Amino acid sequence: VPKSGCLAVRMTGMAMSTPARIGHTSGIIEVSKAKFDCYTIPMRMIILLHEFSHKYRNPKIGLPISNETGADVNALYIYLGMGFSKIDAIYVFANVFLKAQTKQNIDRMRKIMDYIQRFENQEEARIA
Repeated sequence: VPKSGCLAVRMTGMAMSTPARIGHTSGIIEVSKAKFDCYTIPMRMIILLHEFSHKYRNPKIGLPISNETGADVNALYIYLGMGFSKIDAIYVFANVFLKAQTKQNIDRMRKIMDYIQRFENQEEARIA
């Protein structure tokens, strides 16, 4: 379980609002050490796969690089396919979204839960 009070800090000392991000042009993933120190290995994996999916999976299925739901589902497909636990994925997404409770993030969480259920049931799972 992540330590409480973990905070992502930029090189400038300013707090970051995200544990990781990917350069849409460069493909370089930047990670917040402070955030990652608080996460388990599976939690780190789903975050990294989410960022990877923005640049390298979304375009392959016709989605814009910036599409968050596409990155969520593509990351979950890889992550769950590798045998990682759904619990860590749910926890880290919920934790990140808790800090930014927007309609979009609530919808993303619903789609994440739906996708995980479909994956477990070996049903066809779509991003929509």
